[in-house]
Amino acid sequence: MAGDRYGVRWLPLFMLREDAEFSLPWQWQVAPELYRATTLGKAEHPFSQRGATRIYMMLIEPAIYLPAVLADFRVAGGKVVVQHFRDLTEVIGQKEPVVLNCTGLGAKALFNDEELIPVKGQLTFLTPQPELNYMYISGSSYMFPRRDGVLLGGTHERGIWTTEPDESVIARMLDDHKRISDGMR
Repeated sequence: MAGDRYGVRWLPLFMLREDAEFSLPWQWQVAPELYRATTLGKAEHPFSQRGATRIYMMLIEPAIYLPAVLADFRVAGGKVVVQHFRDLTEVIGQKEPVVLNCTGLGAKALFNDEELIPVKGQLTFLTPQPELNYMYISGSSYMFPRRDGVLLGGTHERGIWTTEPDESVIARMLDDHKRISDGMR
């Protein structure tokens, strides 16, 4: 599915750090053969951080990918029905063999799930910059260049239910990314 139709392309992802040691994040250690990591010396990358590891990864752009996959699904005879459910009995009562749960925070009430804990994440988008042909992760900050804008992240606020953006978080995120880009040569 790589290509313009699905918005899937290969880009280098730079994992930045201040120390010289590197190991793949635990999620990636289950199949390290999928991630050909190259550790780079200070002179081999443009960032100010001491250490960088480059891994070529697929960037999947949701604004392109999801409509394309949905169109394929419909061409193959699939049907999408958007429906409001008040409780679990209405979900179970469906005649369809597959029901996708896209309820997000509503899952707690719908499924009476008292263990559900929200994790709020905020993203910031900059105007598109087609010349950006790399991605990076530095601590909790990450940057992915998409056709609809440059995605800057990230936050993970455990236990926060509000979906309203927090301006102070946006400002901090922009400062973090500015510091990374200002340090590039």
